[in-house]
Amino acid sequence: MLPLRDINPSRAFPLLTGMIIAINAWVFIEHYQEGVFFEEALYQLGYIPALGFSLERAITSMFMHGSWAHLLFNMWTLWVFGDNIEEALGKLGYLLLYAAAGVGAVLLHSFLYPTSEVPVVGASGAISGVMGAYLSLYPRARILTWVPPWFITSLPARVFLILWFVLQVVQGVVDRYLNWMMGEASGVAFWAHVGGFGVGWGLAVFLRDSRLERDSWADLR
Repeated sequence: MLPLRDINPSRAFPLLTGMIIAINAWVFIEHYQEGVFFEEALYQLGYIPALGFSLERAITSMFMHGSWAHLLFNMWTLWVFGDNIEEALGKLGYLLLYAAAGVGAVLLHSFLYPTSEVPVVGASGAISGVMGAYLSLYPRARILTWVPPWFITSLPARVFLILWFVLQVVQGVVDRYLNWMMGEASGVAFWAHVGGFGVGWGLAVFLRDSRLERDSWADLR
C-alpha cells in the first residue's frame, strides 16, 4: 500500500518537514555514486548493530538511503503524514519525536540482530514514528491509498496505519525466522519500522494526554 495523500489539510506550510526532506535529499546526492565509494558511505553513516550503541550513528543513519527508490518512497511518506504532526506538536515537539523514533527504531533492530554487521540506513524508523503519532492524533482522517497494481481507495487513517503496522510485524517475524534458521535476511529492517512506530505512537499519546490535562486545569482556574 502506498499513501498518495491525506485528506487532512494543515493550516501552514510544513517548513520543518520540508527541511528534513531537503537534508535527506542533499545527503544522498552528496554521497551517491555507483560502486565501492557509495558502499563505504553506507558503512560510515549507517548504524551497525555489531559495533554497539552509537547515538551519532543512530542520527546519521536517518539521513542516508540505499537507493533512489528508498529515498523517494520515504520522503513521499513523510510529506503525506508530517505536516499535520508538525502542526500538532510544534517544531520542537515534532523534531524530538522524529529523532526519538529514529533512535528507538535502530535500538529494537539491534536488540533482535545484535551481531549484524550490515549497516541500517534510512529515515524509515523516524517516519514510522510520525505515522504512529498520526494514528494517535488523527485516527479518523482519510488516506487516499494506492493498492498495487491499479486499485485506489480512501481509507480511514486507523485502518491504513494498523494494516501497515501489522504487515511490518508479520514481515519482521518471517525475516527473523529466516535469519535464525538459515542465516538469511530480507535486507529490510522491518523491526526498525515497528520500533519507530511504537515510539511515535507512545509519545503522541503522552503529549496528547498532557495537553488535555493542562487544558482542563486551565479551565478550572
